[in-house]
Amino acid sequence: MAAGFEISFIDSEVKRWLQEKAPDDGICLKRFRADFTVDDLCSFQEGASITIGGENYVIAKTGKRCFEECQLLQRTGRPCPLASGVAFGEKEKSI
Repeated sequence: MAAGFEISFIDSEVKRWLQEKAPDDGICLKRFRADFTVDDLCSFQEGASITIGGENYVIAKTGKRCFEECQLLQRTGRPCPLASGVAFGEKEKSI
């Protein structure tokens, strides 16, 4: 999970890609663990609210950076779907 964020999300299609089609040479592909899988996560913007299991979360950051040393990135020249198919959030604070 990204530093400073309470929760991580992954888009359901990206998770399916990871399970079925992901190559073996990406740094994050085997390490990344999401707390929740969400349909159509790519449509969420930073600041959006999402409710899961009765808890409200705010999307604090969408996407993740790629590592320059990633062999997959070096081989293909482009980020894998994980770069844009994840988000990080925090529990919504009560007022």
